[in-house]
Amino acid sequence: MTNRNPRLLLLLGLLLPTPLSMAMPLGHHGGLVIHCKDPRIDEESPAPETHLERLETLSFLASQNTDPSTIKVRINVEPIPHTLSIERSGDYRIRVNLQSPITEGRAWIKVTAMSDDGCDQIHTWNVYVDRAGKTP
Repeated sequence: MTNRNPRLLLLLGLLLPTPLSMAMPLGHHGGLVIHCKDPRIDEESPAPETHLERLETLSFLASQNTDPSTIKVRINVEPIPHTLSIERSGDYRIRVNLQSPITEGRAWIKVTAMSDDGCDQIHTWNVYVDRAGKTP
């Protein structure tokens, strides 16, 4: 046991990943993420759990630390195109105009985005569409 080859030990040490290196997350720019701040998604319109007669448009605000190129919007798992403008605060206003309005059922809205420093955010909310536009 005392005749171990130091080169073999060095090679094994380099080839075997340590638990610490496997636990380190990578940001979307490829670097290690030690500390990051999640992007904030809020000011949803229509508001979560709202009942409407039809859903034609929606909007929300994404914080200024959001990487705008990573913002994705889906309604009922379908990708939806959106437009983006910058508010005075530096936050991003995202707007969606549906090609064909949703006239019944539930609209499950899912927004994904990443911050400039590599944290990701998933934000979801429901909007209910029925002819009366009222809470049952």
